[in-house]
Amino acid sequence: MSLFRTHTRKTRRSMALLLGTGLSFAIAPPLHAADTSAPAKEQILPGKIVYAQLTTPDLDKAKAFYSALLGWTFKDIPVSKGRYTQAIVNGHPVAGLVERPNMIAHGDPLWLPFISVQDVKAAANAAKVWGGHILFKPQNVVGRGDESVISDPQGGLFAALRSATGDTPDDTTPPQQGEWVWNALLTSNPYEAAGFYQKLFGYQVEAAPDTKRGSSYLLESQSIPRATINPLPPRLPVGAHARWMNFVQVDNVGATAQKAAELGGKVLVQPHPDRQGTIIAIIADPAGAAFGVMEWHDAAATGDAK
Repeated sequence: MSLFRTHTRKTRRSMALLLGTGLSFAIAPPLHAADTSAPAKEQILPGKIVYAQLTTPDLDKAKAFYSALLGWTFKDIPVSKGRYTQAIVNGHPVAGLVERPNMIAHGDPLWLPFISVQDVKAAANAAKVWGGHILFKPQNVVGRGDESVISDPQGGLFAALRSATGDTPDDTTPPQQGEWVWNALLTSNPYEAAGFYQKLFGYQVEAAPDTKRGSSYLLESQSIPRATINPLPPRLPVGAHARWMNFVQVDNVGATAQKAAELGGKVLVQPHPDRQGTIIAIIADPAGAAFGVMEWHDAAATGDAK
């Protein structure tokens, strides 16, 4: 499984952000999808978000949207049932897209994060003990590894994965257009959610910078920031389920949001500036799957002392 590339610890600390939509996080490197041709590796990095997969009712429409919006190209992968493709950026896979025409039977279209674990069966059993629910029992997927789809106690969906090829080490390459830069969990109870994910993946948990006490948390593994846990935005209805939000690096958030609407998507949160010159927006693709776009530039590269 390919994965995040990371910055130095000093840089990561200086780039902790608090988004106006209620998503606090620290900048991390891009997320890459699985490369099933990669040689087997033994290294597993528990807690690392190593894969992202879109479930959509119309694969052709999704490919057209993400290609035009983010510049993704695609490589179709033969599967025993249905249709599956990988999204490619600069020759590297960045995501998987799977078609499920009958979404009523499979839930709403969504982007699903895959989180690395040493033992998927043990993680699934532990999730049940701590209040989670198993949507798909642990199984082996050829070319990918052992996986299980789990709901946390507040309804946030994710997959636990033991990669068949191991986890690629973090490096220092900055994110580029079309690559994932971060993930955040929005939940009704950040404190309880932090405890659940800490016990399940062994995260080091810290209070997110510049937030109210007990409201937002930073998750780290291998001393690297992996995600944040934040309150659900007040615009969502009472009782809304928790949800993971993935962010993609783009060159221009404003232009990307405008183009998304022209392509049949919807801008859920309008482009707005965040700290250190960062700009973000939240978009839904034509099928309704939500994701974030972010315009971030490395302050160190421009001489900014922060």
